[in-house]
Amino acid sequence: MFESWEELGEFVTMFTKAVAEAPFRRAKEETDFPFYSGPGCCGGPKVDHVVNGLLQVWKRQLEQIRQVNFAMAEAIAAAFPSPQLLYQAYSRLTSETERENLLVNIPSCSGAGRTFQAVRPYLSRQIYQQTTSYNPSLYLNYNP
Repeated sequence: MFESWEELGEFVTMFTKAVAEAPFRRAKEETDFPFYSGPGCCGGPKVDHVVNGLLQVWKRQLEQIRQVNFAMAEAIAAAFPSPQLLYQAYSRLTSETERENLLVNIPSCSGAGRTFQAVRPYLSRQIYQQTTSYNPSLYLNYNP
């Protein structure tokens, strides 16, 4: 069946690998999201059943917004430890302008505490729109 012992060795290696990976592939196909391979995939923070790690996920979400650096995400997460608390703070305000400016002047320090930078109005407005908008086509990465 095989012309040489090298071909036989390649076949045995390929077959063994396929048998070893079969349970993982079946489990991956049974999930609702086949592209998602489990907690902590893609180097993200792990969230356990007691919800440890959600604060880290919230900070990472904030950092994905253009011009939000690590220190700024830390400062916003310190003021509002979850997206739900931020949303509740928005809902307590009466005017749209107050909501858009809620995060303005939250101080963040970077560079070992030497440089202080505050959240700018356009960035506060962008975070407000991202956390409250129902429009999936809303373009958020603008900078006036």
